[in-house]
Amino acid sequence: MNRISEYIKWFLYITTGILIVCAANLEIMGEETIQVDMLWQILLSGLLTTLVTVLLFIQECNRKAEVCLKCILHYVALCVIMVLCGNWFGWMKLDLGGIVMMVVSVAVVYLFAFLAYYLIDMRQAVQINQKLKEKYGDEE
Repeated sequence: MNRISEYIKWFLYITTGILIVCAANLEIMGEETIQVDMLWQILLSGLLTTLVTVLLFIQECNRKAEVCLKCILHYVALCVIMVLCGNWFGWMKLDLGGIVMMVVSVAVVYLFAFLAYYLIDMRQAVQINQKLKEKYGDEE
């Protein structure tokens, strides 16, 4: 059950990030409307990237090198998925400019999702600690 809730949480963060980045990119390109197909494409790309995220972050790492390597592999996997999806959905041209745009977009979504995850988890930790202090006092 915990894995399902983690998947849902990551899906919400990632898909929201993809939606924001797509909206910003459309605004930059001067598009005034969004096609209905794009909404399904955003959901599908969110599902795929969330699956990779959950699979790569199942186990916690103890060493900094492992964490860095895992983050780099995760980012590269997300870039590959989103370049393939972007080409398939017609979001980008499969040239250097299109790939660079997608890599930057993935970086923005990556930072947004991990920042949201971190801030919400920190808030939950503070709330849990507060409840424990209320229940047990300040005993140590």
